[in-house]
Amino acid sequence: MPDKNQLKCLFPSLITNKLEQKENVEYQWFETENTDVIGINKEEMNQETTDLLSIFLKPVTPEEAMLTDREKQWTQLLRNKKKRQAAEWPSAYRFILFSIEDLGPEKEIIKEAFQSLFPQEVPLLWTSDREGFMVEEIFSDDQEVLEFEGIPEVLMSDFYTKIHFFISEFSSDLDQASSILTWSEHGAEIAKKHKLGSVLTYKDIIPFLYLEALPKEQWEHIRRAVFKEIEDEKELLQTIRVFLESGSNTTLASKKLYMHRNSLQYRVDKFIDKTGINIKQFDGAIVTFLALLHMDY
Repeated sequence: MPDKNQLKCLFPSLITNKLEQKENVEYQWFETENTDVIGINKEEMNQETTDLLSIFLKPVTPEEAMLTDREKQWTQLLRNKKKRQAAEWPSAYRFILFSIEDLGPEKEIIKEAFQSLFPQEVPLLWTSDREGFMVEEIFSDDQEVLEFEGIPEVLMSDFYTKIHFFISEFSSDLDQASSILTWSEHGAEIAKKHKLGSVLTYKDIIPFLYLEALPKEQWEHIRRAVFKEIEDEKELLQTIRVFLESGSNTTLASKKLYMHRNSLQYRVDKFIDKTGINIKQFDGAIVTFLALLHMDY
């Protein structure tokens, strides 16, 4: 296989760094067996030369050409589901999936904004024009873990678009990385489907996994048998949901609802009377909570 110097003689426009790319010039990108990336001006290429180079070089997209060495290592790990050679792998890691509602800012600007959140550079890989994930790597016990509370609001004010995050669990098992990412992508889809919020973790979507597994006809039986008398009482249903989300704490729920404790207690008693389900007990509370997650009100 010819080396880069030999290719440079054949293709004078060859570059080894995407930052060398001149404006208004389109390049065809290839990866060598050493994972080096080279670009050749498309004006110097034709179908025959492209096919020939593709025999011993791997064609890559412009996005792949911009990957850092660490991002390439994670790409290989996730594709091949086995550990690849690297300078150092983390003792623990987690995936931070993101989705952007409107396609506005360029990817590089988004990436710079995300990178600024972390004290160290993190691998960031795009899966579509609006979605991708970061890998937060932990190398020491005293390393600070990023807290995401408030971050979507800050980014929204910068980019004028909503950004959603889904955060996986931490893991120390690199062999499980691919399956954890797949599980996280499924969790992010559930969060999006149920419009759960701008920052969600794997814990937040666990109740909804049960809902996703419930056949539609079974839910219809539950709705008809239990909630028929009150399914149109939206305010009551919302009150009961907040009550249960507050750990059945009347004081906390009433504060969230800006409601007097006695008024809240009246609605709780009304729900119990009409449905026959005692939501003050654990079994009644969990069944009702899962059902309310399923209801559209």
